[in-house]
Amino acid sequence: MQVQKNNIREKVLKEARKEFIAKGFKDSNMRTIAKKSKVGLSNIYNYFKDKNEIFIEVLAPLLSELDKMMQEHNNPEYITVDYFTSEQHQLYHINQYLGLIINFKDELNLLLFKSYGSSFENFRDEYTDRHTKSGVEYIKKMKEKYPYINSDISEFFLHTMSSWWFSIIGEIVSHNLSNEVIKRFISEFMEFGTAGWKKIMKV
Repeated sequence: MQVQKNNIREKVLKEARKEFIAKGFKDSNMRTIAKKSKVGLSNIYNYFKDKNEIFIEVLAPLLSELDKMMQEHNNPEYITVDYFTSEQHQLYHINQYLGLIINFKDELNLLLFKSYGSSFENFRDEYTDRHTKSGVEYIKKMKEKYPYINSDISEFFLHTMSSWWFSIIGEIVSHNLSNEVIKRFISEFMEFGTAGWKKIMKV
């Protein structure tokens, strides 16, 4: 019985994902999802409270990865000036962002551009605020470990950089780019950004 329930949930989520990606949250239709998943509309509500709950589950893997990346950012092993010189550190983060964009391109597009009317319609602003606070904490931890660096960096600058990060991801996922072009851009952006942070933090 549990296997059957899981199968029904997976069928609904699979078709809902297609519907959301094609039409966005607001214009997606529960009847269409029910028809394509071959699950009765009333039965769907035995598994999901509403369309928004389905939307949340469709985006759950992406949101989990974004949270993981944010938490990892301030881990002790990344509080190091080696980040500015180590090719290994650079390559790790290039592959991390590349994996995020390639594996979740449709979901990122959905989250950033097609989530109006859902509980995620303000996600970008909310995540930018969280990312800014994480950046403030990162600078603080770097200063504690390396007292000679410059930590006098305005919160608004960190906020703008966080917002810019999302704008860049939005540009990537809204264009039909090959994986090679995406990787080249991320590498260029990382090199550009690293030089800027190295200069402003006086590393």
